Amino acid sequence: MIGIFGGSGFIGRNLIDHLNATEIGFRVFSRREVPGLDAKTTIINFESPESYVEYLRDLEVVVLLVSASVPSTFANEIASEVERNVLPYSRFLQAARSTGIQHVVYISSGGAVYGPPLSPVISEEHPTNPISPYGCGKLMVEEMIRTMSTEGRWTYTIIRASNPIGRYQSSEKGQGLVARALDAAISNRALEIWGDGGSLRDYIDVRDLCDVVERCLGAESARNQVYNVGMGKVYSVNEIVDLCADVTGMQIERKYVREKSFLVRDVRLKIDKVCQQLEWKPKFDVRSPIESEFAHALVASGGRPLTFAHQ
Repeated sequence: MIGIFGGSGFIGRNLIDHLNATEIGFRVFSRREVPGLDAKTTIINFESPESYVEYLRDLEVVVLLVSASVPSTFANEIASEVERNVLPYSRFLQAARSTGIQHVVYISSGGAVYGPPLSPVISEEHPTNPISPYGCGKLMVEEMIRTMSTEGRWTYTIIRASNPIGRYQSSEKGQGLVARALDAAISNRALEIWGDGGSLRDYIDVRDLCDVVERCLGAESARNQVYNVGMGKVYSVNEIVDLCADVTGMQIERKYVREKSFLVRDVRLKIDKVCQQLEWKPKFDVRSPIESEFAHALVASGGRPLTFAHQ
């Protein structure tokens, strides 16, 4: 049985939709109930694994999506990042040692863990020099999973994802440029952009990311591997906002403010490894998940559902 931890979040909800279209058996663990979530869900406090360790004994594979922060949450508070993210994972992994868990899939960051690029394209071998508490926290969790795997208790796959976009993403926690841009368009508010909008990012349709996660669940080639996962293309912040305006048919007012010191300016991920080892490639271009997210955002805000011909 596969356990999905953090199933009520953006990636988790999309992964549930993805796995429901397969014959893979799974169980969802979440801190809250989500209306319309089509999966058997157990409500837990992730920070207290002693309260749910009996469920862990029924699992062979776990997908770890739990996160209490986005890059801006604890921008200058490393202690908060450790307390809210790293320590809960340490307790979970300690409890998992006494169970039958054989494989761990962890969603990390394809930008924050690397820090400022030392080469034009970032491969998995690029040094990890995070410049933010968020990136540091992600890397610490990666290292805990790897270190504990040396005991032979489990294998692991670390997915260093670029910027996932698509349905269910919310702007409430400042999560994601696209979510914030679409919210600005729908609510007719100015979009705050950090810097001049020229910063380059790799994006990925969350459906493509879920495809990679599925492939990592059982593939021997994915054991004890780290993968960069993205589209393999980069877009500037301004280009993404232009796309959001085009999809919505609305003007998006931009308010440029000082760039944040904790953000890595330009990230170009090399994705050859995951493409070769898992025989995978992205199916969706960058416009498709923006359309999907906009349609969902309109319904969530009480607007009319939209469909797109090439969605």
